[in-house]
Amino acid sequence: MNRMPELHDAIQDLSEAMGRRLVVLDRTMRVIAYSIHESPQDRLSLSRILAHSDSWEAPATMNQGSAVHDLEGIGSVVMHRLLGADRHFVGHLLLTPAEGTAADPLGDVVAGHSLDRISRLLESRDAGLRALLDRSGALALDLVSHEDERRESAAATLLGEGIFGASEHYCAVAVGPGAVDADAAAKGRVEQAVAQTIRFVNDTSTASVIGGVAEEGNGVLIFPRPVVAPRLARILTRPQLAPARAGIGPLAPLDGLHFSYRRAGWALRATSLAPADHPVAVHWADTGADGILATLPLDGLGVADLPSPVRRILQERKTRHWAKTLEAFLENAGDIQATAQVLNVHRSTIYYRLERLTEVAGVDLRLGTVQRDLHLGLRLARLAGFLE
Repeated sequence: MNRMPELHDAIQDLSEAMGRRLVVLDRTMRVIAYSIHESPQDRLSLSRILAHSDSWEAPATMNQGSAVHDLEGIGSVVMHRLLGADRHFVGHLLLTPAEGTAADPLGDVVAGHSLDRISRLLESRDAGLRALLDRSGALALDLVSHEDERRESAAATLLGEGIFGASEHYCAVAVGPGAVDADAAAKGRVEQAVAQTIRFVNDTSTASVIGGVAEEGNGVLIFPRPVVAPRLARILTRPQLAPARAGIGPLAPLDGLHFSYRRAGWALRATSLAPADHPVAVHWADTGADGILATLPLDGLGVADLPSPVRRILQERKTRHWAKTLEAFLENAGDIQATAQVLNVHRSTIYYRLERLTEVAGVDLRLGTVQRDLHLGLRLARLAGFLE
């Protein structure tokens, strides 16, 4: 994050004028600046604020002016709502109230317009961050482009201007709404997922990451290091982002990121088409056969293109409904007891369904080649959306 020296100087000037320790929060209640906290008690208070700010929600109702609020992990504090030039909310000024302090201890300072400078600097910071994110996002999209000239120009700009860290290998991530038939609201969460991932990295480390959203709606994230899938999954499973999912491409040099992103897209497609079978964030190397199947043009696949035994099963209503039984049987290596436990039905029910399924399919389920074709055919049917 940029040091924002003017904002820090403005906070320190105000702190000296008031004789109080001050902290500035952005609109999401994250700490972005604070005055000198000199005494041990002040430093302890600041450490608690830094530790807990991620868990706070902005006050639901608060007009311009100051009010006392109880913050988790801190206790009672005075918060002053900061407004930009057009009166829109830009953040909060926070201070711990001294004993006997009135509910609005900033009255004289506000009247003297001392807070206007801080509000303007916050507003300028937000605009600068948005511009930087927009620019770096466009460059991230260029890095995974199919056009050599765009990739080369983006790489030179990012490294030359110090927007992105230099590394031997990079990793591309594709972020999607979590389902191929996602609604507009779910697709809108992709942009939030990209932005929050970038902010998480910026706020919790000195590492760099850039990203944007492509025209087709998928997000692009570029990391100058391997991506830890469980950590990324914890970000994407936040309530406001669910059900966003991510595919993680292999490490590649900067000029090979388009190959990494292509595989990240296949991994995303695999996890989106079969969400119950893959984690929220999955590496391309961990998608198994689903990753390979996701590279196929499944959009043009019809039931008639599937292996004939699978086609017969899907064309009859009763056996189509029982296709999940056959899938579970094959996934459990033909273990009837395990299949019955997975489906929560009696063993005799499994025997009956399998007998009926193999009769309709016209196959001998004891043969290995038959099991292979059925398993692969049913997987293709599920990835193509023919099975619920």
